[in-house]
Amino acid sequence: MLRKADIKDLNACLSLFEQSVKTLCAKDYTKDQICAWIKIDRQQWEEKFKYDEIFVYEKRGKIASFISVKQEQKLLDLLFTHPDFVRQGLAQNLLDFILKTYLHNEIYTFASLSAKDFFLKNGFELIRENKVIKEGQNLKKNFNEKRCDL
Repeated sequence: MLRKADIKDLNACLSLFEQSVKTLCAKDYTKDQICAWIKIDRQQWEEKFKYDEIFVYEKRGKIASFISVKQEQKLLDLLFTHPDFVRQGLAQNLLDFILKTYLHNEIYTFASLSAKDFFLKNGFELIRENKVIKEGQNLKKNFNEKRCDL
């Protein structure tokens, strides 16, 4: 079931985020990079839940995937799926919903190396490789853009 997230979902989303990064991104990032990436700034996440559009997909009574959009910036900010629920179309359902709801001209995302193929398959164009420094670790991300066919 797809629904709008609420602040009460924060802990479940944080746990999902950590498990997803540790498990699904291990092939593309070092252990040190993953440890830096999953270091939680709770206040920053609370701000996301307050100001961003966040949607979750529930399956078997738990949050299985979530997505967030910063509408004014046309930025798809987060998209994570719990390792127990990958390859079940949940991220695709969330992305389809966001594109249908928020794609007016274009939308952007800074995607992990692990998500590159997913976004390319969905019509995003790789614009450039980006580097984010977090906790002294260099995390490579891909800056992608999807334009609406008008």
